[in-house]
Order: sequence, then C-alpha cells, then structure tokens
Amino acid sequence: MGCTSFFNEAVTLDNNPGVRCKPQQVEVVDNHLVPEIVIGPLDDAYAGVYATFNDGKQFERFVEAVNDLHERLKGGHE
Repeated sequence: MGCTSFFNEAVTLDNNPGVRCKPQQVEVVDNHLVPEIVIGPLDDAYAGVYATFNDGKQFERFVEAVNDLHERLKGGHE
C-alpha cells in the first residue's frame, strides 16, 4: 500500500473489568503524507474502519488531544 506504519498493535480494555470489548488491531500510518488511523479485527485492521484527517491542522489538534489525555492519565497513576 505504500504506507509507513508508526503504531501497529492489538489493543483492548481488558484491564477494566467493567468494560467488555473485543481486542482490535490499531494502526497509525502515513499514507502518502496523509495521516490515518485504521482500526479493525486482529491481524486484519484494513478490513475495519479508516479515519483520514482533513488536513494538517486537524491532525495537529488530534495529536494535542492525545498528548493532553496522556498527561492527564499519567498524573492519575503516579
């Protein structure tokens, strides 16, 4: 596909017994300079859902939101 993958792992919320969800494959890729997030079945993420960002500014806001969430969660576990 010509994509560069930056994250490609199976994820689940199995650490929270109150949340029941099946593991999903999550991949963060650079698809010819277009940032995408792909989420789908294990070992076949591309059979799932693609999130393609409209432009660089939208992608930057997404990255900032993930960083903010990371800092908030990190503070609760220290």
